[in-house]
Amino acid sequence: MSEKSFFEKTGPYKLKILSDHINGKLNSIENSDILIDDISSLKNAKDNEITFFSNLAYKKDLKETLAGACVISEVNADLAPKGMPLILCDDPYMGFALISQKFYPKELKTDHLTGKKNNITNDIPDNITLGEGVIIELGAVIGKDTIIGDNTFIASNAVIGANVKIGKNCYIGSNVSITHSVIGNDVKIHNGTSIGQDGFGFAMSSSGHQKIPQLGLVEIHDDVEIGANCTIDRGTAENTVIGKGTKLDNLVHIAHNCIIGKNCILTGMVGLAGSTVLEDFVVMGAKSGAVGHLTIGKGSQIAAKTGVTKDLPPGQKWAGWPVKRMDLWKKELIALKKIIKK
Repeated sequence: MSEKSFFEKTGPYKLKILSDHINGKLNSIENSDILIDDISSLKNAKDNEITFFSNLAYKKDLKETLAGACVISEVNADLAPKGMPLILCDDPYMGFALISQKFYPKELKTDHLTGKKNNITNDIPDNITLGEGVIIELGAVIGKDTIIGDNTFIASNAVIGANVKIGKNCYIGSNVSITHSVIGNDVKIHNGTSIGQDGFGFAMSSSGHQKIPQLGLVEIHDDVEIGANCTIDRGTAENTVIGKGTKLDNLVHIAHNCIIGKNCILTGMVGLAGSTVLEDFVVMGAKSGAVGHLTIGKGSQIAAKTGVTKDLPPGQKWAGWPVKRMDLWKKELIALKKIIKK
């Protein structure tokens, strides 16, 4: 159950309503009218709350849960406590996410983060273009000729540089710095992130290093979410690009000229050197990275702490340093253990 002072909940909902919401199937029609008041984890759920099960590592928690209902796949339904009302669906994690959104729709928006609506707390120069319902908190700095779209929220101490364009329904957190950037709609940028600063470009020589002007921009497309304390450098001559629907965890670094495709996932402390290309739906685990000037193919999955040193074809899993196919990497680890035991 959520903390009421921070989160606003809707409901309760009948179990049939929740099942229909995710195109699921009830394990018994007799459970249709059961009222569900909230969402919860397996361990903490009460008898009026719904939970989910998708990872076999939590079988014990499933057996012991007190939840009033569970979202689960048909394959795993027999693992649930006898008599428990179930919503059966192919992807329980996604189903639970959609149910969570139904109970907490405001968490998908940004207007709940401040008590003010349609309010500008700073003196904004005349040469800035603001859409309807923009909120700019006290202490934010907005540069000249900036364009900010409807219903976008700029938190205190954010700094938005000159000529930056930010779309509709965006959230810009506290202490975010944005310069040399064009940002789409429905973008969330969390506290402390810096976007559009110089890329690390120097011509090196024995007599000293000469800085290369970084003359590109950062393009962030619609529905991107960027975690806290990330850094995204602008391009040298071309733009650094973050594709539609991509999600970045905290402490991710994107160097100049990187191009990230649609719906990629980069988890904590991923680092991409300059001119790395990620095709659509690439997933990179924590502390993995790429040396730059290479392409990671569509749908690739990169394990945590992997060092990508070469182009990777699409649709495979990778691990290790230097990078290799995950199945080969596992075989090598097993072989090494056998050698050590001898």
